[in-house]
Amino acid sequence: MDDATDRRADRYGGPLIGRRTARVLLAVAAVVFVAVVAYVGVSAANNPVRSDVVAYDHLEDDLIAVDYVVTMDPGTEAECRIQALNAGRAQVGFVETTIPPQSERRSAHRVEISTQGEAVSAEIIDCSPV
Repeated sequence: MDDATDRRADRYGGPLIGRRTARVLLAVAAVVFVAVVAYVGVSAANNPVRSDVVAYDHLEDDLIAVDYVVTMDPGTEAECRIQALNAGRAQVGFVETTIPPQSERRSAHRVEISTQGEAVSAEIIDCSPV
C-alpha cells in the first residue's frame, strides 16, 4: 500500500469486508435479483384471463356503462370485478359479473354500474377464472 492509503486507513479504519467477500456478495445479490425477475415474469405471463377497459359512458349522474374486452381460452368461465371512480379516485360503484364460456378467445362485454355519486372513470379490478 502507498502512503496515502495508509493515512486514510489510519484515519477512517480499514474496509469492513474484504474485496473477495464483496465480489461474492455482489454475485449472490445478482443471482437473487435475476431469480426474482424470472419468477415475477413467469407469474405475470401465466395469467389465464386478461381484461381491458375499452370505453365507459356516463348514462346518468348515478349510472355508468363500461365496455371491456376479456381474453381467455375458449370454454373458460370467468368472473370480473369492475369499479366506478369519482374525481377523487374514490370508489362510487362496484359490480361483479360472470362471463360465461365463450367460443372465441377474445370477447367484448358491456356492464352498467349504479353509482352513489357522479363517476368520472371506471376500471377492472380483476378478472379470474371460475
